[in-house]
Amino acid sequence: MSRRGSKPAAITVPRVFALTLIVLVSAALLGPRNVYSIPAFARKYQTSCQTCHVAIPALTPFGEAFRQNGYRFPAGNDAAMTKTPPVSLGAEGYKKLWPQSVWPGEIPGMPPVSILLESTVEYDHATRIVSFASMGGAVEILAAGTLDEHFSFWGGFEFANEAGELVTELGRVNLLVRPLDSPALQFKVGSFEPGLILASNHRSLMDQKLQVLAQAEGDNPWAPEGFQQGLEAYGVLQHRVLYNAGVVEGSGSVGDKSKDVYGRLAYKFGGLPFDGVTSGGAEAALPANPKPWSEKSLAVSGFVYKGEGILTDPTDPPPPPIRDPFQVIGGDLTAIVLDLAARAGYAERKDDRLLAADPTSTDIKIRSQFVELSWVSFPWLVPAGRWESSKVGDEETNRVSFTVNGLARANVRSFLAANWVKEPGGKFTSEGATLGLLLGF
Repeated sequence: MSRRGSKPAAITVPRVFALTLIVLVSAALLGPRNVYSIPAFARKYQTSCQTCHVAIPALTPFGEAFRQNGYRFPAGNDAAMTKTPPVSLGAEGYKKLWPQSVWPGEIPGMPPVSILLESTVEYDHATRIVSFASMGGAVEILAAGTLDEHFSFWGGFEFANEAGELVTELGRVNLLVRPLDSPALQFKVGSFEPGLILASNHRSLMDQKLQVLAQAEGDNPWAPEGFQQGLEAYGVLQHRVLYNAGVVEGSGSVGDKSKDVYGRLAYKFGGLPFDGVTSGGAEAALPANPKPWSEKSLAVSGFVYKGEGILTDPTDPPPPPIRDPFQVIGGDLTAIVLDLAARAGYAERKDDRLLAADPTSTDIKIRSQFVELSWVSFPWLVPAGRWESSKVGDEETNRVSFTVNGLARANVRSFLAANWVKEPGGKFTSEGATLGLLLGF
């Protein structure tokens, strides 16, 4: 969830912020011991959240394999591992009568709904003000599951308190189709996170969003995340090759003739393969590793994205649309060595025209890069840090951010985050800090 806030109350004593840190972290670590609520997939399979998560929402290698299988256990083990049986929509014999009958399906045996509750305390370094405006500030409702061996789904809806007003936002909503009995060929239809790089803001332990995925540049509103609307084909070949190819709306208005296209290839050396199928084959249902986040692996990925943005222009009345054809190429890698995970990436973007009011802003190059480290120092304590830079033309902006995550329970995460920014020609300055508590059930 993104950082939010309104004009905060005038609490200017730094000691109040320090006291708030102590109280909230203590509440997370020493709070009620009867927190038994678990997310939808944990209920379905009756397994711990840490089977698939380092800490919500970051995934273990097994959790990534589960995701790449359309929210199913790898190696054909989904039916065997399901503890809450689905409700059948038609007898198995109807398959033999097709097309003279409706192909039988199924729906989850219990509501496939999870809820995420987030509370944060914000500290603005520039004003030295602490804000409680985001305490209990966001609720996200997630629905995800399988409909049978060929269909699965994901949907999200968020309620947030912004400046005293209730704001609702529809997030990623998509249907996943798997024509085969393996993850070799799958389709996403709807709104989704495009498969460009291995890193993701939706599955990150960092409070600060990765700018290469979330930040628009100039007057072109395009950014690959939070989501794109369209169609994506993806799959895993030979267990270790991951591919994605999509056609999406991009930043153009709905109904505009232009569409964006992209493609990505990735390969994983060592560790659990992308599809979760080990040398043990179908017998390997659950990871036997007592540290499911731990392995020795290297995954590399490369992508190309070609789109056309419609520049925003505040002129009233607005002029005819100004188009900005652009192309992005890049890639990233993820290396895991036991309890340490390292990620790094680079992207180079070229825009035909970046600024609506400046016809000379042509052939602008934007270079983005990042390095990120996370360390599972204890199963319940995961610090993470990131450096990233964005260079637009000759002007470079650098960011350094840290997030320390603590698990009170597998589904209760507290975090303390801080970040510093260096604007072009300036020095690193603190933007502030965030203390948060995230509960999923």
